[in-house]
Amino acid sequence: MIISLWSGPRNCSTALMYSFAQRSDMRVLDEPIFAHFLTKTGATRPSRDEVLEIMSSDPKEIAAAWQGEVRGHLFLKHMANHLEQWPIETLDGHRHLILTRNPRSVLKSFQAHVESPTMMDLAYQHQLDWWNACNEKGLPVAVLDSDKLVGDPVHSLRRICDWLALPFEESMLSWPQGPRPEDGVWAKYWYQRIHASTGWEAAPPKSKKQLSPEPNEAMRKLLDQIEPIYLELKMKSII
Repeated sequence: MIISLWSGPRNCSTALMYSFAQRSDMRVLDEPIFAHFLTKTGATRPSRDEVLEIMSSDPKEIAAAWQGEVRGHLFLKHMANHLEQWPIETLDGHRHLILTRNPRSVLKSFQAHVESPTMMDLAYQHQLDWWNACNEKGLPVAVLDSDKLVGDPVHSLRRICDWLALPFEESMLSWPQGPRPEDGVWAKYWYQRIHASTGWEAAPPKSKKQLSPEPNEAMRKLLDQIEPIYLELKMKSII
């Protein structure tokens, strides 16, 4: 089985990748279509030059490598906007997870790396479009709420495993501190917090004040576009 996780920025997608990497039956790959996304969109990212230097951007080569990696099951962590111009027929045999998060929390932290994020950067529309596309094509797809996953990791991970028809393994709850072999070359720019962790720790729900820094006019317009999409996705969540 190949599992594709489609995340937005600053979600707990790396923690979920680390979690699945601890399983006895799972291999993981970190954002394997990132170079294709950068090539096709021209998007600026801190690791752009490093990614393009070492990663393939050829869909046939990348998809063939997925099949070669499968020993038991394979977990692929993607950003949802990496679907831009990607040949979606290569994803037909996958089981798809869409990980979404309250956009106010996302914007607060994402702006530390991308000063003026766009709809494409934040990927909410990509997530909703992909959920609709999977349903139209009859592909297995489920939405995960990042805040609920962090708030109750044991219940959430059990629910995800049930949906994937996999047995839950206690090993999924923790991982060694520090950089991981599965990290992409971009880890040094984005993964400091997760590298300081040793596993899931249930977190209390954030207050409205914590979630809602006062946005400037540009961010307010972006939130007005994104929040209805997020709420639609959240209604579909299995956790």
